[in-house]
Amino acid sequence: MSTAGSNLRKIEVVTSDEMPIQADYAAPRCRATGSVRSRAASPGDASIWMLSAELEAGSTLSWDAPHGDEALFVQHGQLSVDGRICPEGGAVVIEANARPTLTATAPTRLLHMGPRDDAPPVDGLYGPAEPAGDEVHVVGPRGRFEDLDEGRESRFFADATCPSCRLWLLYTSRSFAFESQIHSHSQDELIYILHGEIRLGSLRLTPGSSVFIAANQLYSFRAGEQGFGFINYRRDASEMTTRSTGAKLVEAGAVTGFTAVNDLR
Repeated sequence: MSTAGSNLRKIEVVTSDEMPIQADYAAPRCRATGSVRSRAASPGDASIWMLSAELEAGSTLSWDAPHGDEALFVQHGQLSVDGRICPEGGAVVIEANARPTLTATAPTRLLHMGPRDDAPPVDGLYGPAEPAGDEVHVVGPRGRFEDLDEGRESRFFADATCPSCRLWLLYTSRSFAFESQIHSHSQDELIYILHGEIRLGSLRLTPGSSVFIAANQLYSFRAGEQGFGFINYRRDASEMTTRSTGAKLVEAGAVTGFTAVNDLR
């Protein structure tokens, strides 16, 4: 999907200094009660959005209007969803038009993300999702698929292959110096730094920083000896192209060689 704003750069960094915490909940179609604070973690004119938020115990989030597929990643604390608990390191995937209520059962810090456009994507790698999708998936810290090696951890919480939703959400980390290939992705993406740091050219991203990267934009990133850990969100199924060979790789759990774990709650 193309970027939403004509003034949006192909790569745009958002830092916590630029987006101070506000005493409200800034998600476009979500209503909050209780004590909540949030800040934007994405450019205002991007096709996809992300915010970071802090909820005191007993605060709730609910949806009562049409929306696209959305997700929440729990950095600290936990959320209760219809009696199911999403703990620290887990994620909640809310399919388009679902109407859940989520409750913070402890002081909770989270990331919340979704598309600007309410209409579900129809032209991605897997086509449109089944139209009746309104489920809420509670995914534990192991995710749906994992790929582990010494000093490396990657986990899909959603990979757009669910029959009734197309959201894509990945956690990945390294505990050592790392440099990626020069590559691009077929979807707009948001990357949020959880720990360590990465550099894209002269741009340095530290914990609490995020970067929007437009679809089909070539880039690479590198990390120092302390490594990194980040959350990567896209609206729909994605394909990666490497500049050196032009090879294309569908980015999804099973087809990418990840192991299915299905840590569902």
